[in-house]
Amino acid sequence: MPDGNRVDPCGATGIRPVYDPDMVRLGGRTEVAAIDARPFLAALPELLAGWRALTFVDGVVRHPVTERAHAGLQVVDGRHPYPGVAYRLVLREDQAPAPTAEEAAVAARLVHADAMAATEWERGRIAAARATGRMTTTWHTYAITLEADERERTCFTVHHTGTDTRARVELSPGPVGMLLEVPGWLGARGLLSGVVSVRMSVDLSRLPPYGNEEPQLVATVTHPRGLATGELAVAPAAPGRWTVTTRASVRGVGWLRPVVGLLGPLVKSQVQRGLDDFLGGLPVRLETLQREIAARYPTPPDPRTLAGQVLADLISTVPATVPAPA
Repeated sequence: MPDGNRVDPCGATGIRPVYDPDMVRLGGRTEVAAIDARPFLAALPELLAGWRALTFVDGVVRHPVTERAHAGLQVVDGRHPYPGVAYRLVLREDQAPAPTAEEAAVAARLVHADAMAATEWERGRIAAARATGRMTTTWHTYAITLEADERERTCFTVHHTGTDTRARVELSPGPVGMLLEVPGWLGARGLLSGVVSVRMSVDLSRLPPYGNEEPQLVATVTHPRGLATGELAVAPAAPGRWTVTTRASVRGVGWLRPVVGLLGPLVKSQVQRGLDDFLGGLPVRLETLQREIAARYPTPPDPRTLAGQVLADLISTVPATVPAPA
């Protein structure tokens, strides 16, 4: 891996970055199986239309196919589906116990021998924990507000009440914009305390074969004592394959700027290792996703049929019954 402070392609701005001794640069590359996202992009207008057509009885959503009530999604203010409407979404998270030393050893051997088999083995371990009542259940509550719903622009906000995390998502025919604000992400106290803001722009319509040299994902992360930028670019490789390239840079803000530059060589290897682990596991995750998409959704997919199935799957993940609000 060359020193990113010295050699770095032009990136999204088209301007080659200059050397900055107080900046830490990271990067990586991997090859993955190509996924055709065009059917899902074509289905997005139909998916939004299906969302608007959802029925709420006494404020509770009804499943678009079974018509069963799912109390995990309710209108708490305003009128669905008009701007200003507020929803309360409650989701259930079941977490399996940590693997024993023996289970961890088995998983490690499988990962090195057959990553697909390791994924199936972990699913079996979770299924066994669920069957024997060893799962830990956590309920998450989200407040969702529809800000705008225009012909080519839909915007909504999401607030996770447990962590005070806030997100704002804007959907349009072009890039999808997202702003995420997470308090205490790096630490609740001390030097790293404060709100981390992540601003992202994702344009799936420019995935191969329609992309160019510009990255499909660009992100800026800000913190009272730091600033980071990153991008992810997908380019065609061999037939049926993509090359995924990531680049990121981090620097301190104010008096911490030279400190980050000084400590950069000490932490860069650890952060780079985490990025390498992410890229190393990406091929298996995407291949698993591709198999699940092929098994679940029709081929070739009709946008309206695909949107109906996706919406039904989304509502099916909403619990039918939830605990009473505290």
